[in-house]
Amino acid sequence: MKKLFIVLAMCGLTMGSMAQETTDPVQKYSVATNSFWSNWFIQVGADWNAFYSNEEHGQGLARSPFKSFRATPGFSLAIGKWFTPGLGLRTKFSGVWGRTVVDENKHSNKTWTLNENVLFNLSNMLYGYNPTRVWNFVPFVGAGINRNCDANCYSMNLSAGILNTFRVSKHVGINLELGWNFAESDFDGVSYSNIEGGRVWDSHDNKFYAEVGLTFNLGKATWDKTPDVDAIKALSQSQIDALNAQLNDANAENARLK
Repeated sequence: MKKLFIVLAMCGLTMGSMAQETTDPVQKYSVATNSFWSNWFIQVGADWNAFYSNEEHGQGLARSPFKSFRATPGFSLAIGKWFTPGLGLRTKFSGVWGRTVVDENKHSNKTWTLNENVLFNLSNMLYGYNPTRVWNFVPFVGAGINRNCDANCYSMNLSAGILNTFRVSKHVGINLELGWNFAESDFDGVSYSNIEGGRVWDSHDNKFYAEVGLTFNLGKATWDKTPDVDAIKALSQSQIDALNAQLNDANAENARLK
């Protein structure tokens, strides 16, 4: 599991540096807040899940995320909204094939997860809003519920991960996501525990996933540049000065005629 954490961290650092390289400083500018109905998006994706249960603690099972007794494909649907270029919310449904990992035999079950995520677009927050940026680096955190349909039980979970979006057009993007769901110990349908002390994640059920999908931006998907107040004030003052000059000329002409 330590290797998985290291992989996620290295991917995050790499993606962050690449997001910085794709920033065009000419395009950076302050933006005005849009209406509530603007900047919504829908995501669809396919993922690969690896389950790590609290019941396997101390058994020395293989940790590879590709072992058949802990790995399974899945899919996801999500809808979200950006409230600013750097801050958004997303509601995400994912499922539906899971694993109960108690030994090296494959134990399948049906599960789904519904999470609410807070999204932080660090590319926009750190380097300025750029509507044509190719790569956006978006860490997220959240919480939600899991449902194990086979065991007929619910459990709570916390979530965290890295969402990376690649711009194809104004309304379409490709997304690559790496994530972690940290759930209660009965997420996999098994309520007993082998834990006596140990690390925090060993006492809970964990799901790590890698996902690729599409993002569809709905309606107004960009942000307008805020007016330059100083420029407007300068323009207004110059217009006032021009009117005063014209009035002074007219008064001088009237005085000459008299």
